[in-house]
Amino acid sequence: MTDLLVSVRDDFEFREAVAAGVGIIDFKEPSRGALAPVPPAIWHSAALGIDQSMRKIQSTQPHHADGIPHNPAILTQPLLSAALGEAADWQAVVSQLPRAFHFAKIGPSGIKTPAAMKQLWESASMCIGPTTELVAVAYADSEGAECLAAEQVFQLAGECGFRRCLVDTFSKDGRSSIEHLGYERLRTLSRIAKDASMKWSLAGSIRLATVDSLVAESVFPDCYAVRGDVCRTD
Repeated sequence: MTDLLVSVRDDFEFREAVAAGVGIIDFKEPSRGALAPVPPAIWHSAALGIDQSMRKIQSTQPHHADGIPHNPAILTQPLLSAALGEAADWQAVVSQLPRAFHFAKIGPSGIKTPAAMKQLWESASMCIGPTTELVAVAYADSEGAECLAAEQVFQLAGECGFRRCLVDTFSKDGRSSIEHLGYERLRTLSRIAKDASMKWSLAGSIRLATVDSLVAESVFPDCYAVRGDVCRTD
């Protein structure tokens, strides 16, 4: 089963995502960059309010006569994810990330060698602590981001024991990861991830309407990461 990750930027969008039963809720501020962090206060609000939100949703949802909710999916507590920024600036906020967050991501812009990428991952893993999993990020438009190609990132992540990788776009100019990489390269990324027993997520101007085309081209990410198709404003 393919997961769905929805990116939000504030408390209002977070509450809507929780109410909709989204499995993975990711926090980032798209107006400031591909993986720009939201204000840390929003992280803390989400971490502190998740249990209260779930209790409220459970109490207000219709139930069958036997007590089972009409939509059991909404009773599952979502996993929280945070964008921390790019390789040059993530350290400014990482110490404020609540332990309740399951995943964290750092953009690899400016990282041009495998050694530099490994150093970034090692430093970040030490800072975020054992309760939060670092997700390896590759940019589909790697030339514009001045970083390693997506295939290199996936291969290196597999060698380093990562469990999850994400493909995103660095430049938010309307071009999707699919347009930058093409289906053949996406299939290659999928093979690399499978060989390394990694799950991989596809982001970068991905619209729900494109899922059929990906299936037709035998591209099967483990997770679709979206924002524009589910949020009213960007």
